[in-house]
Amino acid sequence: MILRFGVPLAPALQPLHLRVPLAGEASSPSTRAMPREIHPGIHWIQEFGPDRPGIAKSLVDRGAHWYRPGREIHVPQNAFLFAGERTLLFDTLSPAADEQILADLETALDGRDLDYLALSHPDVPHAGNTFRILERHPGATLVAPRFGRTHELYHLEDAHKVGPGDSLDLGGLRLNFHDAAFLDAAMSMWMTEETSGMLLPVDWMGLPLMDGEGLLFADEFRSPVDVDRYAEFHGRVMFWMRYVDVSRTQAEIDLLAETYRPAMVASAHGPVIRADVPRYFEMMKEVVERVATGGRTGVL
Repeated sequence: MILRFGVPLAPALQPLHLRVPLAGEASSPSTRAMPREIHPGIHWIQEFGPDRPGIAKSLVDRGAHWYRPGREIHVPQNAFLFAGERTLLFDTLSPAADEQILADLETALDGRDLDYLALSHPDVPHAGNTFRILERHPGATLVAPRFGRTHELYHLEDAHKVGPGDSLDLGGLRLNFHDAAFLDAAMSMWMTEETSGMLLPVDWMGLPLMDGEGLLFADEFRSPVDVDRYAEFHGRVMFWMRYVDVSRTQAEIDLLAETYRPAMVASAHGPVIRADVPRYFEMMKEVVERVATGGRTGVL
């Protein structure tokens, strides 16, 4: 394992210019080839998740402007494979997608071995397939946050522990590990990748998807990706925002934007953002105020 400490982040890169799907093309997870390569050597694997009619009803009841009544609503789970000279999978999807993650991982690896399996935190949607993946790839090194008190879940006490200041050189890709600024579990870490300028903020910046929106970049959506949509997710998952000091929390978001200056943002529960990233950080400041004043929007 090649680790370094205190590696500075690379300057933000220009957004990728990938082709936007045409009308009717790759409109759903069942018609789009999975996974999707979103930067050379970085593959996006998505579990679309079950239909959530309860959320759809609440959206209709409150007249959410971005939701089209009758469409299915899903809360996705994302995992990301980083393939340089060595390979690392970040998160595992949920146990409901165990066969999918194994199949998609094999597709993305294209005959190569998995060298590292890194877990952001020990929640089921993020770590639930740890054992299945390690059974398939017994030579992979398990990587987990070095802080927290729940390492016995998924046998993380046996993992290689990383934290702020640690980095992993995959050969052509370099990963840095960070404290999670916004989280739903005490034991949680964020990650960045230098060559792409990618920030992986795990549960932060997630949102619900309608059917047909799987594996789309945020700029490929035909429906709005806006404050209301982000607030719908964060009011259910990070409902603790209702108790925060709004101005101080918004200042923290400004600090995150200045510190990381990401060219791409890859949340565990939303679309990958590859263009106009600062605008989305501004949205998240509004989300904090929305949840703080409006309270919890429901449960998942």
